[in-house]
Amino acid sequence: MISLIVGSCFPSFTSALANEDTYISVPYTIKPGETLYGISKTFYLTGDYERVARINGWNPKASLKAGTTLKLANPMVMDRYTVKPGDTLFAITNRYFNRNQYMNALMAYNRITDPNTGLKTGMAIRIPLPSGEAKHTVQKGETLYSLSVRYFKPQDYQQAIAQSNGIGAAQSVIKAGQVLQIPNPFYMTASSATTNSSAAGTSTGGSTAANSPTGGSVAGSATASPAKGSTANSGTAGGAAVVTSIKVRSIEIDITRNKLYLLLGGAVEKSFDIASGRAGLTPTGSFEIMTKIENPWYSAKGIPGGDPKNPLGSRWLGLSVPNTQGMKYGIHGTNAPASIGTNASAGCIRMRNEDAEWLFAEVPTGTKVTIHA
Repeated sequence: MISLIVGSCFPSFTSALANEDTYISVPYTIKPGETLYGISKTFYLTGDYERVARINGWNPKASLKAGTTLKLANPMVMDRYTVKPGDTLFAITNRYFNRNQYMNALMAYNRITDPNTGLKTGMAIRIPLPSGEAKHTVQKGETLYSLSVRYFKPQDYQQAIAQSNGIGAAQSVIKAGQVLQIPNPFYMTASSATTNSSAAGTSTGGSTAANSPTGGSVAGSATASPAKGSTANSGTAGGAAVVTSIKVRSIEIDITRNKLYLLLGGAVEKSFDIASGRAGLTPTGSFEIMTKIENPWYSAKGIPGGDPKNPLGSRWLGLSVPNTQGMKYGIHGTNAPASIGTNASAGCIRMRNEDAEWLFAEVPTGTKVTIHA
């Protein structure tokens, strides 16, 4: 069981952390043998270990010390809870999401430090909601408590937990010993969470996976911040909160056409000509970018990075092919641009150096990469 190191069994809400626009911060105590990559897979559902290192001001290559507490900013998953005898989904929801904690969230989202004087009439504030956020103009007499009564609806968070764990109905029976994933509700897409509020209705423009250029379904990596920019006509009780879903980037590689597609929310954002492996040498399947190296060494022949003879070119984005640690198969530059468009490599994906450098700067570790013939 993964447990949160918090007194109230609920993550703390904080202001800016490590140059990220952070609102939910979960402290986590490292266990023996754990790695940043494994922790990022658990809490962010990607292998973006560099993000975890950056948030904590750590060297991403450094070994972890068991017992050290790190901070997880805006994680996709906040905890994994093992159901105990007598537990109900309602009780578990209340353990993680309740009105007092929601008032803390309102303060953190709006940089309010004093609950008694920080809320002022006419002030435009952000309202965190499952599937996005709304805007609200503070009316005379409103308080943090009255706003929590208006906007915090326990059934929304109960449904978020149910959907995250494949429970068909929020009232379904759960069993002792069952491990439930506790999601960050503010990452829930508009189509998978409701905002059932008598005070603020929600228009949900649901997000679905779009078809890839070759007809396949493409999964995106989940490294975006909580959705922003939604608005609500909150000056009246019937104002509608309009929420937005999160669009994420992923990569699809077609080794038959020798094309690499950068996708945003499942739609093609940019495409590149590439060279792929000779017959059968390029692995196919779903991977992630696991390592990123500028001017990589070509260790097979001891050619240093930056050398014009280096066949890896100027950038390396290593793939999480099993048992390779991101160091055997990757997307990289080349010193043989004439090979682009052919099946010429020993399994890697070659790009023109300028294209590899552009991609390197645009996508983080943890980005999903799908390779198919």
